[in-house]
Amino acid sequence: MDVLTGVFQILAMVIAVGGVAKVVAPTAFAATLRSLGLPGGTLVARVSGLVEVAIGIGAVLVGGRVAALIVAGAYAVFAVVVLAARRAGAESCGCFGAASAPPSPVHVTVNAVSAAAALLAAVAGPASLTDVLAGQPLAGVPYLITLATGVWLTVVLDTTGAQLLDEMAAVRRLAPTFRDNARGATVPARTVARPARSRSGQD
Repeated sequence: MDVLTGVFQILAMVIAVGGVAKVVAPTAFAATLRSLGLPGGTLVARVSGLVEVAIGIGAVLVGGRVAALIVAGAYAVFAVVVLAARRAGAESCGCFGAASAPPSPVHVTVNAVSAAAALLAAVAGPASLTDVLAGQPLAGVPYLITLATGVWLTVVLDTTGAQLLDEMAAVRRLAPTFRDNARGATVPARTVARPARSRSGQD
């Protein structure tokens, strides 16, 4: 098994996990669709989730260049949707149902990199899960554990990690810069005291 096949299968399963999350908790994704001016009912969100589940599981089971191209296309669409949702001021990307974080540059970057990785896998032609397991020791159990770990880490990055990084960036933007005022005291730049003007008739 080549590395690209493993990466491809992780990316495909992340799509499936996101799809399951939308089916179970469609409200967040429905709200994101409405913020973009698209039909945003829970039924639409659940149908979108089912499509993602089919794409993710189908890509892993079948493998091949076409499946990899479909996965790459899905991530490209995700990147565009998250970017549009961020510009629209959406509270959540809705990518992973109730666990979704606000749309952020982290989401856009992860989706763009994932799309590129899937395209690279398409060039090589990723193997199916059955073919991969056939060449693995211990009936493929170590590989399945590695696959599950990769999926979990990617989901954490897209949810908790993205929200944490976004909050850290917000804190940095709000933090005041400091400089010395006229009296030598260090104060926030926005509240620097100005020297008092001399009154007429006084030194």
